[in-house]
Order: sequence, then structure tokens, then C-alpha cells
Amino acid sequence: MDSLHEIPIAAPPARVLEAWTTAPGLGAWWTADVSVRTGTVAEYVFGFDGGKVKFHFRVDGQQSPERLQLVGVVGPGMPEEWVGTRIDLRLAAENEGTRLRFAHRNWRSIEGAFCVCNTTWGELMYRLRDHCEGHGRGPLFTDRDLGR
Repeated sequence: MDSLHEIPIAAPPARVLEAWTTAPGLGAWWTADVSVRTGTVAEYVFGFDGGKVKFHFRVDGQQSPERLQLVGVVGPGMPEEWVGTRIDLRLAAENEGTRLRFAHRNWRSIEGAFCVCNTTWGELMYRLRDHCEGHGRGPLFTDRDLGR
């Protein structure tokens, strides 16, 4: 199963990519608990539920200014059904802005977290757009939501 979303963003592709590849960028619209490690293999860890749940992703495939692919990997607190799922972003310059095509791929079933995650991704796409356009509302998951 794949969760698919598409949204136009009135910001250049480089701004949208930055919002996906830096801790300050991701923390501005997704979750306040995020870390990004760069190096030979870039790794992202997104924390939820007071740090009890941690989504672990690594960059998979060739990253470019037009595409970012992340794959869910085993890690402490990582929900099993997220392991092996793939986040696939495609950015295209369009009318002085960006068209973002987002996919969260390889869900094994529509049971479990799939439906809730699909709805959450929809909300996150609007928060991402607002952040990139300079009208940010902050992350969907704040310190309060994270049990801090």
C-alpha cells in the first residue's frame, strides 16, 4: 500500500528540500523532537510520545535537489510496521514555486497505522507548505504532545 499526496508550494525547490533535510526545517512543521545525522549515510530520528516512539529513517538511493528517498530502519522505539516503508519526495519547479509529490510506500497492510498516518501526512503537507511559504504554524507534534 502507498500513501500519496501532492501539493503546490509557493517557494523554490531548494527551500522545500531544506525543510526536509535539516533538523530546524523538519522541527518547524513535523515534530519538535528530531535529529539529523549526516555523513556517509544520513540518518533521521523523529521522536513521539515522550520519546517512547522513535521513527528511524536513513537516506536511500541518490539524493538530489529534485528527489529525496528515506527508508524506515530498525531502531529503539521504531514501530515494526514502519520498518521497510519508504518516504519518496519528488520536487518540481513550477510557476516560481514547487510541486511536491509525496509518497509513503511499502505499507504491508491498510490495517494498523496506515489510515491514521495517511490522514496525518495530509495535515503535515499543509504545515510543510505554510512553513516554506513563511506562514508556519509550528510543528504538528510539539513538546507538549511529546510529553515534555
